[in-house]
Amino acid sequence: MAGIKLPLIDNIWRVRGAVPIDPALSAEEAFARIDPLLRTTGTTMSQEAGALTYSKHNPAAQDKLATFTRGRLWVERAGAGAVLRFDLFSHALLACFLAPLLFLGFAQAAIALNAWDAASAEASEKSAKKEDEKPKPVKQLNPVDVFLGAPAPEDPSKKKDEKKDEGRHSPEEAYFMAGLFAVIYLVGRWLEPWLLRRRLRAALALPTTS
Repeated sequence: MAGIKLPLIDNIWRVRGAVPIDPALSAEEAFARIDPLLRTTGTTMSQEAGALTYSKHNPAAQDKLATFTRGRLWVERAGAGAVLRFDLFSHALLACFLAPLLFLGFAQAAIALNAWDAASAEASEKSAKKEDEKPKPVKQLNPVDVFLGAPAPEDPSKKKDEKKDEGRHSPEEAYFMAGLFAVIYLVGRWLEPWLLRRRLRAALALPTTS
């Protein structure tokens, strides 16, 4: 089971890609240029076998890579060119992906509660209906009221039209929140990798600070 790969599920919160670098740069020099971008509060880094790995614990809001809580970066050369490859993970994207499922569950729970309430009300209505089966006498207007045009009293055996009760538990708010988080995930899944590449390119273009 450990060898099974699920790329569709993996891609929900995992971002892979590459940015071009100066072929003259060594891996250590490339890592030194992006070091200021990674060296933030709560971030631990290590280099091994030509790759840089990092992990973030409770990153600050000012952290430009706060979305990607852990990852691995390495330099790969092909012919005369070179690229910095990255393989990063985002718990924020995973949370935004799961949030709509949670709110859809709340919506279904609200619908189930409304159905249960309706069934209970229907049972109570049926038990009370037996008491109203006997026809009740209709009050008659006296001649003076008839002469003055007073409306006839209502027949108690006739029920008034009632609006359909939609239930006490509305699922609309849960549907709204599910849609909102779905939009946030879709936007973030495109925007965050784009911002990451832009920041890496900008960092790699700067000279190494000693």
